[in-house]
Amino acid sequence: MQVLPLWELALVTGTGFKKLSSNHSKVPLMRPFAFVLMSLFLTLSAVQARAQEDWADTEIVVRAKAAVGPALWRVSDDDSQVIIIGVLPVFPKKQPWKTTRIENALSGANGLITPPDNTTGPADLWSLMRNKSLPEGARLIEALPSDLYARYEATARRAGVSTKDFVKDKPVWAGARLRREVLRKYGLSEDEPVTTIKRLARSARVPARAAGRYDSGPLFKAVNAMSEEAGEACLRYTLDDIDFDMDRAPRAAQAWTVGDISTLRSLYQGSVLMKCLSGSPTATATLNRSITDSVSAVSEALSKPGKTVAVLPLGQLLRKGGVLEKLRAKGYRVSAPQD
Repeated sequence: MQVLPLWELALVTGTGFKKLSSNHSKVPLMRPFAFVLMSLFLTLSAVQARAQEDWADTEIVVRAKAAVGPALWRVSDDDSQVIIIGVLPVFPKKQPWKTTRIENALSGANGLITPPDNTTGPADLWSLMRNKSLPEGARLIEALPSDLYARYEATARRAGVSTKDFVKDKPVWAGARLRREVLRKYGLSEDEPVTTIKRLARSARVPARAAGRYDSGPLFKAVNAMSEEAGEACLRYTLDDIDFDMDRAPRAAQAWTVGDISTLRSLYQGSVLMKCLSGSPTATATLNRSITDSVSAVSEALSKPGKTVAVLPLGQLLRKGGVLEKLRAKGYRVSAPQD
């Protein structure tokens, strides 16, 4: 589907989007692709910052004795079960991991539940593009407090990424585009390991469907409505996220490959969305809906005999008030599946 690389081109260059979008009434933001701002603001199913994390106390985890694969959870009810795989927000493209446990889970499964998809109309995307630059030709160095600009430049230098194309961007855009370049340079992906799991499902002839589908337009409007102070705060959060991506994301991924949830919880980096849009009713409602929809998708699968596999973000899965707690509250059994 060609619209994704074309949309990426429009984001990178800031040109041509109106023409590119004219043939598409809805542009699928199939999380993830090489998005810029969306990579920050559409991680809907993650949670708050690591320091504010509120993990559930009762989750049951499979910790592999050997490096046999990621942790799994089994949710069961009479003659049906859903095996759940928790995934990270970013994952190294070249990180090796054993897929045997996932293949075994998919064997004979009724279906695969994947994280929610997001869609938006071209009018909302064009509005973001039209408003991404600072007013009256101002430059970022002039618009930011000196300490924040110094940190922004230091982060870029440490990553080995040039910021020359971002000099007239608003802080939100400058941070988002810098993060995208860092992810590319460090080989970090926001579509793995979900893409690999989907490929395994296709090979096993297991149909996949998203837990939900959301219109991202309201979130885009909330971004457009950010004050100058909120934009600066968002840039700080984004720089924190970039530091995490460079320093700790590979360690988190390695822990994921062997089901080491204790290490993952200590390293987990939550969604920039919930910090950048802190207090936004729209953002809070979207996060809550993503959890509710995932619980509903699992519950629906449990209403039919047999086995289903689900892949959900770890933050959504394990937080207090998250998917596993809500499923237990519904009376389902949640336990560690056997290999």
